[in-house]
Amino acid sequence: MNAMLTDHRSEAFGKGAMADGDQRSAVVALGGGGARGLSHLGVMEAIGESGVRTERIVGVSIGSLMGGLVAVDPDIKRVQAKAIGLLNSPVFYEKCQRLMGAAAKVSARAGDSIPDSGLGEWLMQWYARIGRAMRHGQRLTKMLRSPSILSNEILHEAIEKLVPDIDLRETAIPISIVAADLRSGHRIVLEKGPLRKAILASTAIPGFFPPVAWENALLTDIGVLDAIPLSIARAYPADMTIGVDVGSTVQRIDTFGTAIDVVMRMEEIGERLYRRTTLPHADILIRPDVGHRPWYDFTNPEALINAGLVAARTSLSHACSQGKHLCIPTLIQPSSYQSTKASHE
Repeated sequence: MNAMLTDHRSEAFGKGAMADGDQRSAVVALGGGGARGLSHLGVMEAIGESGVRTERIVGVSIGSLMGGLVAVDPDIKRVQAKAIGLLNSPVFYEKCQRLMGAAAKVSARAGDSIPDSGLGEWLMQWYARIGRAMRHGQRLTKMLRSPSILSNEILHEAIEKLVPDIDLRETAIPISIVAADLRSGHRIVLEKGPLRKAILASTAIPGFFPPVAWENALLTDIGVLDAIPLSIARAYPADMTIGVDVGSTVQRIDTFGTAIDVVMRMEEIGERLYRRTTLPHADILIRPDVGHRPWYDFTNPEALINAGLVAARTSLSHACSQGKHLCIPTLIQPSSYQSTKASHE
């Protein structure tokens, strides 16, 4: 297994990679953050360039999906193209058209259609309307009578298109996926079982998407509380632990019109406070400049990937200069992805 990964890296990243005997290993913790998690794919590209061997990936929420992609296929360029292509694929487009009915009910705006600007823009507008609907209580009855507002159809479709139907133990790079068990109240680390189902459970945002039954457990996304699984990653043997933080930038909020506004704000505060306690577990912390992006904004995924690439190259180079004994090859020219902001930002 390791020989296969080493052969791939030497071919993909060329000069500058370490010899097998000198290679440093890392467990990489990929955090949650919705669309911002696309930057994980740029981070993994930079880690590959550096010659550091990824011993294991530990993912939560969107980090489990992006981590699953990389764990299955170490060809990072192919993985990036696959993720970007999904957003505009005909099959996924059709699914979102059907899902528009559910969005219209939530937002009380029937007759909406996917805009000419693309599926990513539609997803962004849709999630924004869901947020407004929740704040105004338009689906309060649904929330009180059901464990989720939405079906997980769109999540299921995306995972099926991106990830093969294999066991967690069959990936090229070992992966652990973290979720919360609603029944026991414990954090759960999945190392065996269906990869697709594990990702579905870890990305099931509480209240928005239904929890996933797993043996005697009922699993949901733990990223709303424990957004970077660094304590789990630290427990695995490796030369270093690398954490990737794609959390949001704190924004001041002056008005709280409903109880839901207050609850959601406290969840945000709690997650950020808990995150501070986990960051010391990282030997290297990478923070792509994506905190300004809403978690539902999937527009311009190339810019998100590039932000991860730039941030990881900078952090890894700094780690090398601080004597962490990383082999940083002569970095290639900046990616052809242009880090242009979406027009609404």
